[in-house]
Amino acid sequence: MKITRKCSNCKEEFRKDILIEYSSLSGKTSHWFCPKCYEEKMSREKFADSVCKIFGIKSPGPRIWADRKVIIDKYGYTDDTIIDCLEYAYNILGIKKLSESLYFVKPDMVEKMKAWKRGKKEQAAGIATSIATTEMVEHIVPVNEKKRERKEVSLEDGLFDD
Repeated sequence: MKITRKCSNCKEEFRKDILIEYSSLSGKTSHWFCPKCYEEKMSREKFADSVCKIFGIKSPGPRIWADRKVIIDKYGYTDDTIIDCLEYAYNILGIKKLSESLYFVKPDMVEKMKAWKRGKKEQAAGIATSIATTEMVEHIVPVNEKKRERKEVSLEDGLFDD
Protein backbone atom coordinates (compact mmCIF):
# COMPACT_ATOMS: atom_id res chain seq x y z
CA MET A 1 0.00 0.00 0.00
CA LYS A 2 1.26 3.47 -0.88
CA ILE A 3 2.07 5.63 2.16
CA THR A 4 2.22 8.95 0.30
CA ARG A 5 -0.35 11.07 -1.41
CA LYS A 6 -0.26 14.32 -3.43
CA CYS A 7 -1.56 17.59 -2.04
CA SER A 8 -4.53 18.75 -4.10
CA ASN A 9 -3.19 22.29 -4.28
CA CYS A 10 0.60 22.25 -4.57
CA LYS A 11 0.79 18.70 -6.02
CA GLU A 12 3.74 17.73 -3.80
CA GLU A 13 4.02 14.25 -2.31
CA PHE A 14 3.45 13.96 1.46
CA ARG A 15 2.94 11.14 3.92
CA LYS A 16 -0.74 10.32 4.39
CA ASP A 17 -0.67 11.05 8.12
CA ILE A 18 0.45 14.66 7.47
CA LEU A 19 -2.26 15.50 4.94
CA ILE A 20 -5.64 16.90 5.98
CA GLU A 21 -8.81 15.76 4.26
CA TYR A 22 -11.22 18.55 3.44
CA SER A 23 -14.72 18.23 2.00
CA SER A 24 -16.59 21.02 0.28
CA LEU A 25 -19.82 22.34 1.78
CA SER A 26 -21.85 20.09 -0.49
CA GLY A 27 -19.85 17.11 0.78
CA LYS A 28 -19.70 15.55 -2.68
CA THR A 29 -15.96 15.92 -3.14
CA SER A 30 -13.08 15.67 -0.73
CA HIS A 31 -9.48 16.72 -1.27
CA TRP A 32 -6.25 16.18 0.60
CA PHE A 33 -4.17 19.22 1.56
CA CYS A 34 -0.79 19.71 3.18
CA PRO A 35 -0.95 21.88 6.34
CA LYS A 36 0.23 25.01 4.49
CA CYS A 37 -2.28 24.64 1.65
CA TYR A 38 -5.05 23.79 4.13
CA GLU A 39 -4.45 27.03 6.05
CA GLU A 40 -4.49 28.91 2.74
CA LYS A 41 -7.76 27.22 1.77
CA MET A 42 -9.40 28.07 5.11
CA SER A 43 -8.20 31.68 4.90
CA ARG A 44 -9.57 31.97 1.39
CA GLU A 45 -12.97 30.58 2.42
CA LYS A 46 -13.14 32.87 5.45
CA PHE A 47 -12.35 35.81 3.16
CA ALA A 48 -15.06 34.78 0.70
CA ASP A 49 -17.68 34.36 3.46
CA SER A 50 -16.84 37.72 5.02
CA VAL A 51 -16.91 39.58 1.68
CA CYS A 52 -20.27 37.99 0.88
CA LYS A 53 -21.67 39.17 4.23
CA ILE A 54 -20.30 42.70 3.85
CA PHE A 55 -21.55 43.24 0.30
CA GLY A 56 -24.64 41.01 0.48
CA ILE A 57 -23.60 38.89 -2.48
CA LYS A 58 -23.69 35.16 -3.14
CA SER A 59 -20.02 34.76 -4.03
CA PRO A 60 -17.08 37.09 -4.70
CA GLY A 61 -16.51 37.87 -8.36
CA PRO A 62 -13.26 37.89 -10.31
CA ARG A 63 -12.72 41.60 -9.59
CA ILE A 64 -12.63 40.99 -5.83
CA TRP A 65 -10.23 38.05 -6.20
CA ALA A 66 -7.95 40.10 -8.48
CA ASP A 67 -8.02 43.05 -6.05
CA ARG A 68 -7.24 40.69 -3.16
CA LYS A 69 -4.22 39.29 -4.97
CA VAL A 70 -2.90 42.77 -5.80
CA ILE A 71 -3.36 43.97 -2.21
CA ILE A 72 -1.61 40.92 -0.77
CA ASP A 73 1.28 41.19 -3.24
CA LYS A 74 1.67 44.98 -3.08
CA TYR A 75 1.11 45.71 0.63
CA GLY A 76 1.56 42.30 2.24
CA TYR A 77 -1.78 42.48 4.05
CA THR A 78 -3.43 39.31 5.27
CA ASP A 79 -7.02 38.33 4.55
CA ASP A 80 -7.93 39.26 8.13
CA THR A 81 -6.53 42.78 7.66
CA ILE A 82 -8.49 43.19 4.42
CA ILE A 83 -11.71 42.00 6.07
CA ASP A 84 -11.18 44.24 9.12
CA CYS A 85 -10.56 47.24 6.85
CA LEU A 86 -13.71 46.56 4.83
CA GLU A 87 -15.80 46.20 7.99
CA TYR A 88 -14.32 49.44 9.35
CA ALA A 89 -14.99 51.34 6.13
CA TYR A 90 -18.54 50.14 5.57
CA ASN A 91 -19.87 49.33 9.06
CA ILE A 92 -18.07 51.88 11.28
CA LEU A 93 -17.52 54.83 8.95
CA GLY A 94 -20.79 54.15 7.13
CA ILE A 95 -19.42 54.54 3.60
CA LYS A 96 -22.07 53.64 1.03
CA LYS A 97 -21.49 50.45 -0.94
CA LEU A 98 -21.65 51.58 -4.54
CA SER A 99 -19.94 48.50 -5.96
CA GLU A 100 -18.30 45.32 -4.76
CA SER A 101 -14.61 46.14 -4.67
CA LEU A 102 -11.70 46.37 -2.29
CA TYR A 103 -11.07 50.01 -3.19
CA PHE A 104 -10.93 51.24 0.40
CA VAL A 105 -8.23 48.77 1.46
CA LYS A 106 -5.35 51.22 1.27
CA PRO A 107 -2.53 51.99 3.72
CA ASP A 108 -4.17 55.16 5.08
CA MET A 109 -7.48 53.37 5.71
CA VAL A 110 -5.67 50.39 7.27
CA GLU A 111 -3.83 52.74 9.65
CA LYS A 112 -7.12 54.41 10.64
CA MET A 113 -8.69 51.00 11.20
CA LYS A 114 -5.77 49.84 13.36
CA ALA A 115 -5.88 53.05 15.41
CA TRP A 116 -9.63 52.60 15.92
CA LYS A 117 -9.11 48.98 17.02
CA ARG A 118 -6.35 50.04 19.44
CA GLY A 119 -8.69 52.66 20.90
CA LYS A 120 -11.41 50.06 21.35
CA LYS A 121 -8.98 47.68 23.06
CA GLU A 122 -7.76 50.43 25.40
CA GLN A 123 -11.34 51.39 26.18
CA ALA A 124 -12.22 47.76 26.93
CA ALA A 125 -9.12 47.38 29.10
CA GLY A 126 -10.02 50.56 31.00
CA ILE A 127 -13.54 49.31 31.61
CA ALA A 128 -12.24 45.93 32.75
CA THR A 129 -9.80 47.50 35.23
CA SER A 130 -12.44 49.88 36.58
CA ILE A 131 -14.82 46.97 37.12
CA ALA A 132 -12.09 44.95 38.85
CA THR A 133 -11.15 47.82 41.19
CA THR A 134 -14.64 49.08 41.98
CA GLU A 135 -15.86 48.19 45.45
CA MET A 136 -19.46 47.44 46.11
CA VAL A 137 -20.95 49.71 48.78
CA GLU A 138 -24.25 48.74 50.30
CA HIS A 139 -26.56 51.46 51.56
CA ILE A 140 -29.46 50.64 53.82
CA VAL A 141 -32.34 53.04 53.44
CA PRO A 142 -34.90 53.10 56.28
CA VAL A 143 -38.49 52.63 55.19
CA ASN A 144 -41.06 55.11 56.41
CA GLU A 145 -43.73 53.13 58.24
CA LYS A 146 -46.42 55.72 57.54
CA LYS A 147 -46.12 55.16 53.83
CA ARG A 148 -46.84 51.48 54.31
CA GLU A 149 -50.24 52.07 55.92
CA ARG A 150 -53.05 51.94 53.43
CA LYS A 151 -56.34 53.59 53.82
CA GLU A 152 -59.11 51.16 53.14
CA VAL A 153 -61.74 52.51 50.81
CA SER A 154 -64.97 50.83 49.94
CA LEU A 155 -66.23 50.93 46.39
CA GLU A 156 -69.59 52.11 47.68
CA ASP A 157 -68.11 55.22 49.29
CA GLY A 158 -69.09 58.29 47.38
CA LEU A 159 -71.31 56.51 44.90
CA PHE A 160 -74.55 56.97 46.72
CA ASP A 161 -75.54 60.23 48.32
CA ASP A 162 -78.30 59.68 50.83
